[in-house]
Amino acid sequence: MQIRLHWAVAGLVVVQFLFAEGMSHAFGRMLETGTQTFTLGVTLHIALGLVIMVLAFWRIGLRMLHGVPAPDPGHSAAQVMAARVTHGLFYLLMVLLPVSGMVAWSQGAAWAGGVHSALRAALLLLIVLHVGVALIGQFVRKDGTMTRMVKPFD
Repeated sequence: MQIRLHWAVAGLVVVQFLFAEGMSHAFGRMLETGTQTFTLGVTLHIALGLVIMVLAFWRIGLRMLHGVPAPDPGHSAAQVMAARVTHGLFYLLMVLLPVSGMVAWSQGAAWAGGVHSALRAALLLLIVLHVGVALIGQFVRKDGTMTRMVKPFD
């Protein structure tokens, strides 16, 4: 289930990044006019953000109940710690991004919009790092990193 949730969240995050411009324009207009406009794009952005947050809490719950697979024995203690920190940051961002977006939109708070934008940039950097390390593990180190995320160990 954790693997399915990983890929569901990954797909939803990609959609959020691809279609965020409509929400940005609507937020800018709202700051100028004081009026919220609920277009299809705005509604989908809000809904998908909430879904991502719910799925993040679900994943956190599963991790707490069932743990996570053991780290690759070939990884150093530093690599294991970096992976744990990275995953923790992902969960934190998957909660803080929707919360900051909700505050920005519901309160017309420019400061919360700024926080949301900064968190969005942090998430993008973290995704690039995460994907890069996974690709290096799979194709350079040949440690089966990506295979583990498609087909779980028994």
